[in-house]
Amino acid sequence: MFLKLFKILILLAVVTSPALSKEKIVYLDLDFLFANSIKGKNIQNALKNMDQENINFLKQKENDLKSEENNILSQKNILSDDAYNEKVNNFKKKLDNFRSEKDKLVQNFDKTRKTKLDKFMLEINNIVKEYVEKNSIDLVLNKKHILMGKNNYNITNEIIKILDRQN
Repeated sequence: MFLKLFKILILLAVVTSPALSKEKIVYLDLDFLFANSIKGKNIQNALKNMDQENINFLKQKENDLKSEENNILSQKNILSDDAYNEKVNNFKKKLDNFRSEKDKLVQNFDKTRKTKLDKFMLEINNIVKEYVEKNSIDLVLNKKHILMGKNNYNITNEIIKILDRQN
């Protein structure tokens, strides 16, 4: 009887006790990290400045081309057909060069953005890897893939502090 009662108590203790998980799972908000860390802000500012310089350069070129086009159109009745056609052909070449230059600027900007973001993510990865090892964390999730979680599992601010100290 005693043995039977003991088995029932053990069974009840096992069944009714909460499941104790030894895995430590945290999450990280990468978007917030990029938007609010010093390094992320520096990257954003550098890209914004580069983009604005490209826009200003292209607007200036475009204005010059429009001015030249208007100048050529105003000379249509004054110039001979050959001279006018030559100016139109030269203008078309300049327009093609402008388009080519615009494409190169866009490609260069995209390449620079990708390089800077890849370098940033590699640095974040190294910081998180070290943080995970130091704090015995089993799993780190990206916050945008989590519907809800306790804020004490969010390590974003801790990672921002580590990242900002490295600058």
